[in-house]
Amino acid sequence: MSERIYLDNNSTTGIDPRVLEAMLPELSELPSNPSSIHYFGQQAKTRLSVARSTIANFLKVKPQEIVFTSSGTEAMNLLLRGFFHKEISGHAISSNAEHSCVYKTLLDLQEKGLDVSFLPAGLLGAVTPDQIKAAIRPDTRFISLNAVNNETGIKHDLNAIGQIALEAGIPLFVDGVAWIGKELFTIHPGISGIGFSGHKFHGPKGIGFAFVRSNIKLKPIITGGPQESVLRAGTENLAAIVGLAKAVEVLKVELPAATERMALLRDKLEAGLLVKADPAVVNGMGHRICNTCNLSFPGDLGEDLLIALDMAGVAVSHGSACSSGALEPSRILTNMGLPPQIAKSAIRFSLSRNTTEEEIDRAIEIVSEIANRFRK
Repeated sequence: MSERIYLDNNSTTGIDPRVLEAMLPELSELPSNPSSIHYFGQQAKTRLSVARSTIANFLKVKPQEIVFTSSGTEAMNLLLRGFFHKEISGHAISSNAEHSCVYKTLLDLQEKGLDVSFLPAGLLGAVTPDQIKAAIRPDTRFISLNAVNNETGIKHDLNAIGQIALEAGIPLFVDGVAWIGKELFTIHPGISGIGFSGHKFHGPKGIGFAFVRSNIKLKPIITGGPQESVLRAGTENLAAIVGLAKAVEVLKVELPAATERMALLRDKLEAGLLVKADPAVVNGMGHRICNTCNLSFPGDLGEDLLIALDMAGVAVSHGSACSSGALEPSRILTNMGLPPQIAKSAIRFSLSRNTTEEEIDRAIEIVSEIANRFRK
């Protein structure tokens, strides 16, 4: 078999060599804890502070507004669960096409007393500013949406929705996991918090962070020591944090050129498959992030296609890696209103800045050949 083609970068990305190089000293030198008061601890605290400032400078926010977590999932749980200091009550607005880290967290909060409006994303793949405005009630506590849908790549209009949140005085919490590393962006003043994950943009696994605007007071969901401004107890994973900061630093070099390359290659892949694997359907009608393409191949079952493509050396997915192994159609696609047979035949292709044109050309040939063979 020729070299494998990896087109599942929304599940995870390969670590950048520059990131690994930055992490090695933390993994190989003397142990150090940023909370210790001796020389080694204070040196570690300085490196932690530098990493926090690097990330804050990239996002154009204050260093004290960055809270390190173990993942994007934990970051979103901190924002949503930590919002409630005592009883869980009132109303929240979200969509029915959110990642499980938000969707299931809100379902759990709903069982505990929060009234949640899961607005329909529809075939567009995202809720509109008008839907948000119409859903606001006097008791609305917060709005929670993804910046980019991890399965379809559809983007929410965060500037317009952020302005609505700002004018209404309602916090807007954003799942930014599929956003960072794909394009440059500015955080709208109406956004009160965002969750991110390191391994989605060529950083290490096991590290994420939340941007928490200074006026938002959260209750920690992991209690213990005073780390992370008492918002996340536990000794900081300094090696992963240093790697995360390096991954962010690399974005200053790679973007926006990488955005343009990924968009060109994604469009080439999509155009090729729409012709050579006809009939094929693009799922989601809204504006998309540069690296993601979700296609259905009517007449084929997505699970069978996944297996055949993997055997042929092409790694793709049926949707979120958090739900892999499930044989049911994607919750996000079915909630968008796609017929079950279309949802079942869906394949997500997600590129990285390392994806090459040669890989895309080969993928078009392999995917179309297998899809057409299945139909026969």
